Amino acid sequence: MNHTGRFQKGTSMIEVLVSLTIVAFGLLGLAGLQARSMSFQKDSFDRKAAAEMAAQIAERVRANYDGYRAGNYNLAMLAADPTPGAVPQCFDPLNCTTQEVANRDWAMWQIDLRRRLPTSGAYLVAPANARQMTITLAWQEGQVTQQNVVDQACANTNDPGINNDTFRCFTWILHP
Repeated sequence: MNHTGRFQKGTSMIEVLVSLTIVAFGLLGLAGLQARSMSFQKDSFDRKAAAEMAAQIAERVRANYDGYRAGNYNLAMLAADPTPGAVPQCFDPLNCTTQEVANRDWAMWQIDLRRRLPTSGAYLVAPANARQMTITLAWQEGQVTQQNVVDQACANTNDPGINNDTFRCFTWILHP
């Protein structure tokens, strides 16, 4: 039996280039997936920090219930406001008033909030004799949440510094 056709031995250069191109596109896709997952991880970390900060101020308010009932926790820190430089001291360290405790709580909490969420705002709505307190936290995300869509919780704060599509806001209702 006599074969007159040529037999292929090995692979051609074109086949190798096609294979490398397919592998390169696959690796680029994996790199994009990795970058996106890192973004989601940061968003998750920020949400966790916000939840912890809301719980922290809730505990401070519960510890100073008389100050809460007096309206001492009806406060706001706009995103553009500076971080407090120092924690205020009580006039009489052995007998702080409810207002002084509230001022100390607020300053210490603001410092911790800005340490954990650098570009952030906090809005506490707790008028005197209120039955509940509303806590809204705002922080800036690395990416746009939705193009030209402002988070509704951010719009409710009336802070013009966070009324854009890069801020995320969450609101908690507290019954001390």
